[in-house]
Amino acid sequence: MGFVPDVTVTHLATWVNNGLRRETKREIIRAVKCSCFTKIWRIAKMEVKRICQWCGKPFIAQKTTTNYCSPQCSKRGYKHRMKERRMELIQSQELLEVKKMLENQEYFTFSQAAKLMGVSRQYIYKLVKEDKLRASRISSRMSFIRRADIELLLKSKPYERVMSKVEFDIAEYYTAEEIAQKYKVNTKWVWTYTREHNVPKVKIRQFNYYSKKHIDAAFAKYKTDNDLTEWYTPEEIEQKYGMSRVAIRSHVYRNNIPSKKEHGQIFYSKLHFDLSKQTAEDNASEYYTVQEVMKKYNLTRDSVYGILQFHEIKREKKGRFVRFLKVEFDHVMGVRK
Repeated sequence: MGFVPDVTVTHLATWVNNGLRRETKREIIRAVKCSCFTKIWRIAKMEVKRICQWCGKPFIAQKTTTNYCSPQCSKRGYKHRMKERRMELIQSQELLEVKKMLENQEYFTFSQAAKLMGVSRQYIYKLVKEDKLRASRISSRMSFIRRADIELLLKSKPYERVMSKVEFDIAEYYTAEEIAQKYKVNTKWVWTYTREHNVPKVKIRQFNYYSKKHIDAAFAKYKTDNDLTEWYTPEEIEQKYGMSRVAIRSHVYRNNIPSKKEHGQIFYSKLHFDLSKQTAEDNASEYYTVQEVMKKYNLTRDSVYGILQFHEIKREKKGRFVRFLKVEFDHVMGVRK
């Protein structure tokens, strides 16, 4: 009995994908039905369609590992590979020689800086354009980069260790998208804030994870009362109370009104704002302004301030107005009458 190879579905799939003719596939199917594995091996082994990696012509190979259609193409391919390796070796030696020449140099052109750092000249231009690397333009066709500026660039961008998922506890970290969704901010703002405030982060492949402890502490000062459900936008306050944006901000600051920011939009507590305005209106009915006294008692501005100073009537500044209690001023004016 002859040798019967271990033919599996994987073998058949490999042979079919390697470009067997339709007639050959039919022969294999018939052989499978008859369980004649020796015949399957003989048929499939003879029909492996390949593309020559040197001349690009199709050919029938005896093995799936054959890459060339003839010994001539195989020799030419080998010579080409050896030539590429020699060229790579020459380029690496030239690069080492250039770096040795530039070791004691303090100022570099863009091309020299690229060779020193082992990057392309276009990448150096990109770093300069993004203000990550400082350069000095001497003339319209001459620019230089200092060695100190290159070293400063490398110091400002320390290496970030890429942790494996095995030693990384994802429960202790946020993604930028999770921070944006939880605290209702822009993702771009998260990147800027974490970079400026040096929030600890871990990089796993192309994703950044930020420390939950530091992010929660940073947003704690912006936390608002969960019982507050109704909020004003600045536009709604302008329409209801006829206040300008500057007046709104000033009123919120003076009365310590809770506010929050979601997706770049500011909101003010409706309850606190209405109460502060109502209190202000109630208080206003108990006070005079200088203009109101001048109109009521037919006095000049100097006379009003003279009475206030002589009788030591307490006054306060509310916004751009000076006000004082009606009871005290009316009492003084009654005595005078």
